[in-house]
Amino acid sequence: MPIPFLLAGAGILAGVVGVGGHIDAKETNEIAQARRDKAKNMYDKEKDILEKYQEDTKEALLNLGYAKEKTLNQSMKHFLTLYEKIKDVNPKDPSDYKEISRFSIDDTAVLQIKNMSDIYFDSIGSGVAGAATGAVIALAANGSLGAVTSGLSLAGTFLSMGEVGSAVGMVGSALSVGAAMTPLAVVMFTGISASMKADENLEKANEMLAKAEKAVEEMKVSEVLCKSITERSKLFQDLLRKLDRMFAECVYSLDRVIREKEYSNPNRKLKSGDFTQKELELISVTRALAGATKAVIDTPILTKDGKVAIESRHVYDKMMSKLSKFDGAVKTVK
Repeated sequence: MPIPFLLAGAGILAGVVGVGGHIDAKETNEIAQARRDKAKNMYDKEKDILEKYQEDTKEALLNLGYAKEKTLNQSMKHFLTLYEKIKDVNPKDPSDYKEISRFSIDDTAVLQIKNMSDIYFDSIGSGVAGAATGAVIALAANGSLGAVTSGLSLAGTFLSMGEVGSAVGMVGSALSVGAAMTPLAVVMFTGISASMKADENLEKANEMLAKAEKAVEEMKVSEVLCKSITERSKLFQDLLRKLDRMFAECVYSLDRVIREKEYSNPNRKLKSGDFTQKELELISVTRALAGATKAVIDTPILTKDGKVAIESRHVYDKMMSKLSKFDGAVKTVK
């Protein structure tokens, strides 16, 4: 074959290979872009779902916290005033009340409630919206005096800055995962660069997809935790509402009785002998309800590492099993 034809053929072949290379690069970049888009869409969709669960959880915790606040500020505060007048009265609990009398509150428990209430309401009345919200969430999530007092300042600081995820770090990863992942989206889902080689773009897109898949799995775990926290918070809010209704009724009745006794026995401390057996039973039931209510307020919904506390389920089941006993006792002594 003449050399010119050989050269021409080589030129045509080189052109074909060159065009084919450009086609392969274009297709590879399209695949890379598609994977990048898939990663971003997957991440954004799951993040929207998680944020909805987080909002539900935050609302449930706030509702529980405000329910505890209401009980502490109304019926419990009223009871503490009355308790000072009858703390030396020692009624013998009838056998009918044996199951509930074990919840009866004592001086130590009363002091704990006073201390917690003082610190809690100082935070609520601080004038800083974030601090107040942080206090409510801390009380809802942790309940116990030590956990609440140690968490109020930090939670209030973060919430006043609008950093919900950080503020409820004490509530666990459920409410902090979304906040932590937000910067990831900015870094991770960068565009496919035209100046990069096609294979580098594809490698980059594959890395994005892998990171997105991992992030989605982490968010799904947090969604499950959010649901558990929300459900447990709602259960405790309902339980507290039922206990507080009975407790408030008894406190009101006891207030009326004590006023009558103070009118009949002015300028001296009330003693057991000043009360009828029925009135002593009212004191016994009211003290038991105070103890049961305190137990519910004290019970942490979450552990220190942000998991739903097993203890909270045990307390809930125990209290629910006693509700009918409390209800019957309240109806008897009203």
